[in-house]
Amino acid sequence: MVSRLRISTADYHTAGEPFRIVSGGVGPLSGRSILKKRRDARKRFDHVRRMLIYEPGGHSDMYGWFVTEPEDEGADLGAVFFHNEGYSTACGHGTIALVTWAIDGGLVETPDEGEAEVRIDVPSGRLLAVARGEGRRVRCVRFRNVPSYVDGDPLEVDTPRGRVKAVVSFGRAFYAQVEAVALGLAVEAGHLPELVELRCEIK
Repeated sequence: MVSRLRISTADYHTAGEPFRIVSGGVGPLSGRSILKKRRDARKRFDHVRRMLIYEPGGHSDMYGWFVTEPEDEGADLGAVFFHNEGYSTACGHGTIALVTWAIDGGLVETPDEGEAEVRIDVPSGRLLAVARGEGRRVRCVRFRNVPSYVDGDPLEVDTPRGRVKAVVSFGRAFYAQVEAVALGLAVEAGHLPELVELRCEIK
């Protein structure tokens, strides 16, 4: 006997960055906090994540989101973000996409030639986003991130191009930042394959 799974999604792009919103077919995530909901998603719906992210329906750069309730009445909605490696604390381009989706779908009041505030609970905290409308359509979205900081002294990292210094900082997740010039490269399309390979080495 073959079981069928029907999942509804909406695909958005933020300046070319893909984002897939799961709008139906996945039951409510359990847990009062977003972190508990993320654990529940990993336990019960990881097959959905893999189906939506991996080829043939997805690709290595695909990102997505399970719609959830907010943690309390102080927010409009909650988000559990996922990608090809698992689940993340948040996503900048995804935040912009989901605010647009929430207004497009009527979950949040449509800005009419003005601005609308949207509060979102994500694993890293609560975000305040502001959408600007024009002709009852979202034209731009901005949001305030959680506090960010540099975490200690730079680390020395061995790469195929020699030893370099990496600055570790926090901004909803931990990031290692290396100057491209220290690797003998520039942030240009022609260097993309090398930059991707070195990113994996540094990570």
